[in-house]
Amino acid sequence: MSRHTTKPVKLVHSHPIKQRKEYMKDVYREKIFQSKVIDGEVLEKTIHSYRLWFLFLKLGLELEKQRTVLVMKESVRLGNGTRTKRVTHNIRVNRSKYYDWDLNSVLTSSFDLWWEEHRYLFVDEISKVMTPTDRISNNPDHLTIQFDTRRRFTDIVNDLRDMNQKENLFQRKSREKYSISGRIRPITLLNRYNCLVLKLEDELTNEEILTHENNYIRPTNRRTEKGYSIQKKEKSSIHSYGEVNYGRTIFDLISGTKKSFGGKQILLSVCDGYFLRHPTNTYL
Repeated sequence: MSRHTTKPVKLVHSHPIKQRKEYMKDVYREKIFQSKVIDGEVLEKTIHSYRLWFLFLKLGLELEKQRTVLVMKESVRLGNGTRTKRVTHNIRVNRSKYYDWDLNSVLTSSFDLWWEEHRYLFVDEISKVMTPTDRISNNPDHLTIQFDTRRRFTDIVNDLRDMNQKENLFQRKSREKYSISGRIRPITLLNRYNCLVLKLEDELTNEEILTHENNYIRPTNRRTEKGYSIQKKEKSSIHSYGEVNYGRTIFDLISGTKKSFGGKQILLSVCDGYFLRHPTNTYL
């Protein structure tokens, strides 16, 4: 049984995600994870950010269904012979925070299928030039303004500023309901998700997780990449991390550090309705 829960769990809907070797090359070349404009709609973050939010939420729903109690910190013996208190947390999803998400479909659906029906929760429309045949939208989030194209562009910009100052036309509204806080590093977060799922399943050792042929844990920067090599052994790829302390590396991924959330903290934050950071930093 995994030592990260008080009783065994059996994951059916949540699985570790294989990471292709090409991901790191694309990240370094800044080709992937950056597109925020899709089919005339603009996202606050890249679509990969929302995919990761979805994965952590699905895991939370599955663990909640099994009434899982997550072990956040084990009891340890102090120098004076006493023991610290074991810290645990019941997995519960705050449904009021996810009222529009159709949580029943989250648990059993793929992200791509779910996204098609719920993308409206996260997207804004990019600005466009209206044609004479276009109808003025009744959507309260849309604003129609008429300009004289003979005026200078700088004058039009000044008009917009004056109008906004007087009428507060461009105030931020409902999109903040499902806003993502903090900088998103997709591979870093996927590493933490994979590590958490694999430790909950408790079928692989720390070393096996870090050196698995499916690349569940990938290096996250150029410095790490330099020390990361692929060795061929018995017709399978083995990742060599040199002098890496496997246990410490896994602990940092799943339990976090003083400065960053690990997989457990991200999961609890998502259950409370926040991604990535909990506003009170409760779980650090």
